[in-house]
Amino acid sequence: MGGGITGGGAAGPGSASAAGNAAHGHPSMQSQSPLAGRPAPHLRPVGGPAGGGLGEAMRGPSGLRHDPLNNPLGGGGGGHGGLGAQRGQPPADTELPRFTMTVNGGLRGPGAVGAPAMLKGLTPELNGLLREAFTPTRPKQQLNSLFIGRTDTLKRIISAIEEERAHVILFGDRGRGKTSVANAIEKIAGQAGYLSLKLTCSAELSFEDIFRHFLKKIPSTYYRSGIDNPFASRRSFTSFNELLPEGGFSVTELNEVLAGIHATHVLLILDEYDRITDEDFRNKLAELFKNLTDSSIPVTLLVVGVAENLDQLLGKHPSIQRSLVPVHLPLMTDVEIGRLINAGAENAGIAFAPETVDRICEFVRGLPYYAQLLGLHAARSAVSRGSTVVERDDLAYAVTRCLQEAERGIVDSYARALAAERRAELEDVLLACALCPADSYGTFDPKELAGPGGAPPTNEALGILERLCREEYGGVLAPVVEPGWTRYRFRNQMMRQYVLMRQAHERGQI
Repeated sequence: MGGGITGGGAAGPGSASAAGNAAHGHPSMQSQSPLAGRPAPHLRPVGGPAGGGLGEAMRGPSGLRHDPLNNPLGGGGGGHGGLGAQRGQPPADTELPRFTMTVNGGLRGPGAVGAPAMLKGLTPELNGLLREAFTPTRPKQQLNSLFIGRTDTLKRIISAIEEERAHVILFGDRGRGKTSVANAIEKIAGQAGYLSLKLTCSAELSFEDIFRHFLKKIPSTYYRSGIDNPFASRRSFTSFNELLPEGGFSVTELNEVLAGIHATHVLLILDEYDRITDEDFRNKLAELFKNLTDSSIPVTLLVVGVAENLDQLLGKHPSIQRSLVPVHLPLMTDVEIGRLINAGAENAGIAFAPETVDRICEFVRGLPYYAQLLGLHAARSAVSRGSTVVERDDLAYAVTRCLQEAERGIVDSYARALAAERRAELEDVLLACALCPADSYGTFDPKELAGPGGAPPTNEALGILERLCREEYGGVLAPVVEPGWTRYRFRNQMMRQYVLMRQAHERGQI
């Protein structure tokens, strides 16, 4: 394992050498991969020529097989310099980085000490524009031109709430934009007259905490009071929370309070429900689902969380299945990813070269989180060099940043998966898995590692897949057992994008 990441935009000379050596069959790259030489049109090299095989055009010389995270700033093997610091280049800045904006939003004066902690040429104003255009760490809050796609998912959720009067479970892997969809539903429902309330769950909040929070936001003007009994005395209170008994309360008592709602329909959105680990909480919520449905109370629950299936999020409660509509959030299409990138660029007053957009689509495989992250870093790189067009060199810088910022669990699993002899073969199989077509759940068929309509993979390749499922080898893959066959999925779905970017970087094929 050699030096660090080549940063600062374009892949450096070593990357060009890697691509050139790969194309000419450098001796250090001759592969005995179980997938080598197989017809695999969809497994073309990441960024390489379409006709190359996994064992040749995708691998750079062994001298370039480095760990981009040996140095957290991507420094070279000698331990000098940070991002972009290479032999023959000017030394890195020694000036201490400073914030460029004060808390109240004012810019630091021209005489302020210290350099801005951002790329050269990137002013706070431009950085702010890009930060609003590309939001990898923040869900979309508004329904505007930056909210792209998800039309079918929104239609299904609206139909379930409006036509079926059913509660909805929105689930899927991380990074797919579930919270953005939940925010959109909150806004759309509010426009239709629903009283939409949203809360982000945490392990510290109890069932009672969460529903007291909701009831505090339901004003007494929606109380049924004397509608059913005109002779009943009117209760004086501010919010529905005051109707609950002090301290703890049962699901039945909560149901009775909610039954007092009239003249509106309340939509309660519980985001990040996967954080709830308390079994008592889950049991109470399951009971509430059933009670609300049986009582025809005008309250609908939308539960959002990270999960592969309904049972994983809610636990096994067969009795509530008829009360729920599960909605799985699929990956975005390449067309939607392209629209997302171009909408952000237009909002920031820049443009992405078409081939750069195509390359981002190849890397992210439908995951909007990585599309936003690559778009943000690539746009910053282009603006910092005084350009309004984002090119492939800027994408190379963005990939470098994404590799540096990858979560530790993914990096560790990747390292354990390849920490063995015959690393080259393991890399080829792992990359083939990342490139393999997958369904909306991220599950792929190992038969397709040989290409559409190709022969089944060899026993050696299948053995490697089984090995990559074991914890001692990183547990990168998870088997999906079906009658007569086994399919696979990445245990952490973000591993797919990490493998694609990491291998493209190491093989000099950004």
